Amino acid sequence: MNFVAIDFETANESRQSACAIGVTQVRDGTACDPVYHLIRPLDLRFSHWNKRVHGITQDDVADAPTIGELWPEFSHLIENQLVVAHNASFDISVLRHSLHAASISVPRLSYLCSLNLARQAWPELASHSLGFLAEIHGLALDHHHAGSDSRVAAQLLLLAAQRNRINCPRMLSKSLNVSIGEIYSDNEWIPSSAPGIRRDIDAIEVTLPDEYDVSDHPFHNMNIVFTGTLTMFRRDEAHRVVELFGGRPKNSVSEKTNFLVAGVQDLRQLAAGQNESSKLRKARELRNAGIDVRIITETDFTELVFSPTSTTQGGETDAQQD
Repeated sequence: MNFVAIDFETANESRQSACAIGVTQVRDGTACDPVYHLIRPLDLRFSHWNKRVHGITQDDVADAPTIGELWPEFSHLIENQLVVAHNASFDISVLRHSLHAASISVPRLSYLCSLNLARQAWPELASHSLGFLAEIHGLALDHHHAGSDSRVAAQLLLLAAQRNRINCPRMLSKSLNVSIGEIYSDNEWIPSSAPGIRRDIDAIEVTLPDEYDVSDHPFHNMNIVFTGTLTMFRRDEAHRVVELFGGRPKNSVSEKTNFLVAGVQDLRQLAAGQNESSKLRKARELRNAGIDVRIITETDFTELVFSPTSTTQGGETDAQQD
């Protein structure tokens, strides 16, 4: 079984702002040590939010190579390969936008989302975020370090293949009904824009570009419940964010709940078999009864908040490419 897993971290909300890359090759079913490198973005603007997620700062990348300078070191690992990433629509989008900004042709490749694979391979799990899956499967993870994230994405695909007794990633994707994306060229580039974020001492504010269509956002017309302590947002801030995208924040879980956002501690307790909150327990009962309640972490929530929407009429969003 041969493929390559990748992960990007970005400096700000722009998909052109890659500031770190991790690449893990899998050869004959064995994950190699990841190749990792910091990247100096063309725009050296690091948002408070992104720094808080991955810890990389402007000083860290001041002497790092640009994506254009670094690309020859990585291109042969990715071009004409099957590329795996957890939430592949994000990482493939960062790859395309960053190369495009550096006037580099996007390579031909196939790509597969380990997040979508995990949802099919382990439908019984409460969450399929990278951190939760790593904890459940006992995988060492330094979350939001691009090298570590890429290695765990590779390991998850290997575990899913082992569970299904399939020794080919393409056959595995077919068996689990997860589509493989294809990139042939960058002749037709679809620009995208994403929400921005601003935080001061007292509050956080999410802003939308003028052309942003909230009806395309995953939270639009959705009922969203929060449980446990949030680390990035206050509860009232999270509720305002949901309302900004046309969603409905709710205080209790019911059959009409679409998302339950669980604090990290809640999911760690669940993974350890310890007591869970009443909201989390109710959501799991509904899922077991066949009700489609998505249980996600706060990290998942914030990543969905910043899902881009196409600015080109008729163009696909990144989520649609997955």
